[in-house]
Amino acid sequence: MPANPSPLTAPTAEDLRAWYRVQSAALAHDRPGEPVPSQAAVRAGLTTTGSRRRVVLWLLRGSGDDPVATALLRLPGGPAGADGGPAEIQLTVHPAHRRLGTGSRLLATVTEAATAAGCGSLAAEAVSGTQGEGFLATRDFVPVLRLTWQRLALDDLPGQIGKLPEVPHPGYRLTAWEGAVPDTLTDGFVAALRALPAPSAAVAGLDAGESRWDPATVHETAELAARRGDRLLSVAALHDDGEVAGYTTVLLPGDGARRARQYDTAVVPAHRGHGLGLWMKAEMLRRLPAAQPDLAEIHTGVPDDNRHLLAMNTALGFRPLRRTVRYRLRLRRR
Repeated sequence: MPANPSPLTAPTAEDLRAWYRVQSAALAHDRPGEPVPSQAAVRAGLTTTGSRRRVVLWLLRGSGDDPVATALLRLPGGPAGADGGPAEIQLTVHPAHRRLGTGSRLLATVTEAATAAGCGSLAAEAVSGTQGEGFLATRDFVPVLRLTWQRLALDDLPGQIGKLPEVPHPGYRLTAWEGAVPDTLTDGFVAALRALPAPSAAVAGLDAGESRWDPATVHETAELAARRGDRLLSVAALHDDGEVAGYTTVLLPGDGARRARQYDTAVVPAHRGHGLGLWMKAEMLRRLPAAQPDLAEIHTGVPDDNRHLLAMNTALGFRPLRRTVRYRLRLRRR
């Protein structure tokens, strides 16, 4: 491997196939028994990006030109990420090429790139009990969040779940939409997001205030999913005064995969204590068969300190799948 790997500035179709070989081998090794994302889904994730983040890619090949490792660096807003915000790294080494120094040298290259871009920290995630966890822990990364990933088999839904959406919640009503939030709800939805601890910041181990919501960000999130061929389905609880009291969102895969991803479920602090979270999630489960009839399961990651959401998911039939750890590395400014 070269001492200073160069970024993959214009990935070819062969580069993307090689990238997928590393990713699929690593996922099969680190998450045994779980479905591996399709090549189309991985390609869409690499080639379809939003305006709020800049993505830099590295693909490393061995002496026989076989792909051995990949790295993805997401830099914060602005052409150079010069706001000093956090960056996120996804570093993957093919199982057959681990413990040979490849990961360390690639991490050094990516860390240098993030530092040069003005980033204040790096965030990374590893599956508990894998080599990746030990790799990060011994390289000055500090654990900031532990997550339990859960799986819900839609064929195993408890019978009473289907009745929950019909239970009245005085003062509130449910609404749903696909894709971008309707214009009539945009301001209320943004206000709800701002009233909550930012999930993306918490999961990345970032400081409060580093994640900012505005209407453009909300709409771009939905547009990005659509450009990748996926669909966002949302359910929200509205108060009688029109205020958005809470929401839940599921990402439906566009590549034919039968596993959906549960994104955020949150209730604004002023509206907690009314059972809105379970109400919204039950309504979402009621809608999924019509939205995507061949869907078989949902998976989601929940911070271990969110006992309420973990218990709610368990009541809905979610079962533990794996655990991951989010790490943060403080970068020295130049």
